[in-house]
Amino acid sequence: MERGRNLIKLRPEIPQADVNGTMTEIEQFQNTTLRPILKFQNDLLSIHFSQFARSYKKDWGSISNEKKIVFIESSMMKNQGLRNTIVGMIIGLFSLKEHEFYLTTKSEINRRIIQMGKERIASNLSIL
Repeated sequence: MERGRNLIKLRPEIPQADVNGTMTEIEQFQNTTLRPILKFQNDLLSIHFSQFARSYKKDWGSISNEKKIVFIESSMMKNQGLRNTIVGMIIGLFSLKEHEFYLTTKSEINRRIIQMGKERIASNLSIL
């Protein structure tokens, strides 16, 4: 139980990640668990994707932001290894209780992790 409390303490607070009674369980999980973990892992996600991109696109630094966004979208949809790594970076920071919930809704949560990860990576183009 100590692990779960310690992991939750590490997460940044996101005041605008509202939770209310009209939200589904998955929406609540997204706002209370996924958003804070993705924010916490922001630098690691950005650096990992940057290295990935440079290994596939030698001219990564010189292409336009529009082309970078297309590459981010394409890579996140088509490269299963990249997807698995990003999902792993996030679920590795779940508490045991969160992991139990994850196992019951795995495909939907994975979809949300990838979507939110794409948005987070794309918003960091200036440091990629």
